[in-house]
Amino acid sequence: MLQGQEVKMRIKDVVEKTRIDKETLRFYESKGLLPEVKRTESGYRIFSTETVTRIQFITTAKQAGFTLSEIKGLIDLQQNSGPCRSSRDIAKSKKAEISNKIKALKKMDKMLTSFIFECEKNGEKGLSKPCHFSFERCCT
Repeated sequence: MLQGQEVKMRIKDVVEKTRIDKETLRFYESKGLLPEVKRTESGYRIFSTETVTRIQFITTAKQAGFTLSEIKGLIDLQQNSGPCRSSRDIAKSKKAEISNKIKALKKMDKMLTSFIFECEKNGEKGLSKPCHFSFERCCT
């Protein structure tokens, strides 16, 4: 490939490189998350390497806990050359949200561990009794 020449890919190439399915690719397109797609004279969509890069960004951002709506906001910030401070503030907000979820999950884990202990504390005899699902003894 000559320098400055753009790589052109069909949908199967993008799917192969990004490991997402065609439906996800189309969904991202419909939500405005991907760059404009060109078409051949016969109507086939032709994707650029920018599409692959964008999908990789979306995948990573999803793994970091961002929703597609939030990802769209990050993409818009980048396209409009928004300040890094804005992106940082969004990331800090997401981090705080995740920290709160972790605290809630730890509390749930503690409650369930206590409940399991209450069920198992009398051994097999206790496990054979009718279940009275209650958190009264285990979670105070």
